Amino acid sequence: MNIPAERLPDQLSRGLAALYVVVGDEPLAAQEASDAIRAAARAAGHSERNVFTVQGRYNWQGIFASGDNLSLFAERRLTEIRIPSGKPGVDGAKALETYAAKLPADTLTLINLPGMDWKAMQSRWFAALAKAGVVIEAKPIDRAALSGWIERRLAKQGLRAERAALALLADQVEGNLLAAQQEIDKLALLLPPGDVTLADVEHAVVDVSRLEANELADALYAGDGTRFAQIVADLKDSGEAVPAILWQVASAVQLLLRLKLAVAQGDSLPGAMRTLWGRDKQRAPQIERALKRLGLTQVESALADLALIDRQAKGLERVGDPWDTLLRVGMTLAEPARNGQRDRR
Repeated sequence: MNIPAERLPDQLSRGLAALYVVVGDEPLAAQEASDAIRAAARAAGHSERNVFTVQGRYNWQGIFASGDNLSLFAERRLTEIRIPSGKPGVDGAKALETYAAKLPADTLTLINLPGMDWKAMQSRWFAALAKAGVVIEAKPIDRAALSGWIERRLAKQGLRAERAALALLADQVEGNLLAAQQEIDKLALLLPPGDVTLADVEHAVVDVSRLEANELADALYAGDGTRFAQIVADLKDSGEAVPAILWQVASAVQLLLRLKLAVAQGDSLPGAMRTLWGRDKQRAPQIERALKRLGLTQVESALADLALIDRQAKGLERVGDPWDTLLRVGMTLAEPARNGQRDRR
């Protein structure tokens, strides 16, 4: 069975398959599809997780040994097989055909592949996987369908955008769903639930260029708490609203979290950077240094504080000042990870 990524929730609601293959070069769609499968697996009791990343010459028997050995700690498991190159090789192709023909009991298998041409998708090993499970195609959204995709995503945030606003957003982010989701998250932070006008979108675009976005992100990545505090103080003194600043900081922290989780799940840092970042190569070294300096717990703590700032700014949280909490985020990410923190998380 082959389905587009947007139809995966419907398929999961009807029950789990034993095998899922996520294939495609659209990072957001592939990431969200894999996350949804993992969440469904956990909910179904697949509490043990094994991750295998296939690179170069690979001992495929290790995957079979994992599937054949009964777990002492969990009745069900999730096995992830990642093939970044999309080319398992001769031995790998035979191993995947054998694996698909006899999937391990009490195991949900998730295989991640990049975009593949029609010839590769007609290969025997891929056909065997498709026959045994569900293939989810993580493809880019074309321009004609992008406005509808943005409209549905905004609706999940309680926002309804007029046609002209949707068209402007689509023009800005065409070909990059990660950027599109970032714009949607930004509008959800800046605006209350309800209608989104063209003027709202244009104003948000003006805010993006007017705020010291690059300097805020650079201070966070560099762990420069003093610089971060100075920028925040300048923006506060100039009368900027907290939500307009919050989305900038949230974008940087969310990127760090996605990258930390990808590495924790077995991806290499360069590979995760190519998949989840892939732009502004001059800033890439800063982000990589931040990832090495920070522990996952620090990033998660900063993200929790950002959610608190959102509630404080909207009057939903009576305790604390959003500006003070924003400064705490900068200080949290300015500290190096405590001894052992990066190893644990």
